Amino acid sequence: MDEQTAGIATQGKVTHWQSIIVSTSKMTALTSLFKHAITPIAFDSSKLHRERLVDMIHAEIPRKLVVIIAPAGYGKSMLLADFTAHTEFPVCWVRLTEADQDVMRLASVLAASLQKRFRRLRGKPDLEALSNSPPEALARAFVELITTRIDESIVIAIDDVHLINPSKAVMTFLNTFLMEAPPHVSLLVAGRELPELSLAKLVVDGEMTGISLHDLALSREELASFAQQFSSVELEDSDIDRLLEETQGWISGVLLSAVLMRDPSVRLVQESRPMVYEYLASVVLDQQKEDVRQFILDSSVLPIMTVEGCDQVLRRDDSQRYLTYLVRKGLFTTSTDLTPRTYEYHPLFREFLTETLSARDLKRLRSLRKRAARYLSTHGQPEDAVEMYLKAGAINRAAALVEKYAQGMFEAGRIQTLEIWGERIDEKRASAPGLCLFLATAYADKGYLGAAEETLKRAFEMLEVGKPSKTRMVHAKNVQGLIALQRGR
Repeated sequence: MDEQTAGIATQGKVTHWQSIIVSTSKMTALTSLFKHAITPIAFDSSKLHRERLVDMIHAEIPRKLVVIIAPAGYGKSMLLADFTAHTEFPVCWVRLTEADQDVMRLASVLAASLQKRFRRLRGKPDLEALSNSPPEALARAFVELITTRIDESIVIAIDDVHLINPSKAVMTFLNTFLMEAPPHVSLLVAGRELPELSLAKLVVDGEMTGISLHDLALSREELASFAQQFSSVELEDSDIDRLLEETQGWISGVLLSAVLMRDPSVRLVQESRPMVYEYLASVVLDQQKEDVRQFILDSSVLPIMTVEGCDQVLRRDDSQRYLTYLVRKGLFTTSTDLTPRTYEYHPLFREFLTETLSARDLKRLRSLRKRAARYLSTHGQPEDAVEMYLKAGAINRAAALVEKYAQGMFEAGRIQTLEIWGERIDEKRASAPGLCLFLATAYADKGYLGAAEETLKRAFEMLEVGKPSKTRMVHAKNVQGLIALQRGR
């Protein structure tokens, strides 16, 4: 790389790298998804303790990998919280989102979780120094850190692992970590599908086991306790049998039925009632008072809620009252014990809510999403903000945000994020030449010259349409020169 190219590639490096680090480590309100991501769901006496399953996990902890795999609504996340609340093992939480398909972002979340539980690890590993490392080297840095600095047995709980399955880099990172981690480390992984790891070797070596959908289904005794706990109604044997037959122990179905039971006008079991989530959820939603119903629908645009976030995005000043009510009533809302507290709807319920709002008032949903995107972009969550703008149909705003953060992501080694943004921008036929230039630079640096040339070609096409700055054109020419140099032209 010549001197001028190097200058473009590293321009503002400290500022931009630090901006990414700051955006992923602030610990106030919704300014960071990280604080929420490394904090267990609050588990208290209002939750059903599933001793049978917690004991099963404890019996398997010496193994490297324990997987909890089942469709949505079977209580996987709450089981992780239940285990965390009833174990003496130190548990480090990693709650995943689609943004964690970027291996450096996932590494940042894992590092933050380890540092939260073991204060002696503060500042370790040095992710800035590792920002351009391949996934294998990144994983080995964590292995070495744990091997040399943590003596006791630990459990790393990873929730929603299905969200990162599409990322080859992340799977390589996790696979290397699993295979080389010391024996006192166990991964407790939950999701809707198995992670695409080298499972066969783990099974052969006796290092992997799982909790199945059959295990997660409520037993007859658990169902009776669960329904009574959430509805304060003692069920007759015939009702228990019928509900068990209807739900097959599906927790979300039981919970929805338990909520319905609070209304004396609603029978627990009805011949005509389908055991379909959307139907049951719509009945539960329609039971709420109009103001509560509107709050639930509007607030569903936010992936993670805080009082501040809801107040600003929904333009109100009473969100605390509604969020407290939702948790207290068990309306598919979980919270953490953070200060300030964070809240989130069950994924199935949130999906239902946004679909409902879209059908009832699409214009309002788009407006709320734009407001949410502005809030997220100013509170350290550019990935969520970009996606929110795209869902709102605000393509140009999404592209502008991508352009703003592209250099910082490049310098932080967040190449998968740049790739995802590139795909999303291409899908919408938007223009983001800066993104393409930094992605082409990253490909060239790694020796992926074919990909670099193709991405640079897209950048030039975008630049020809607009009025590019001199700096941007110099960057484009320098990347072109870098590729030619590496090809020996």
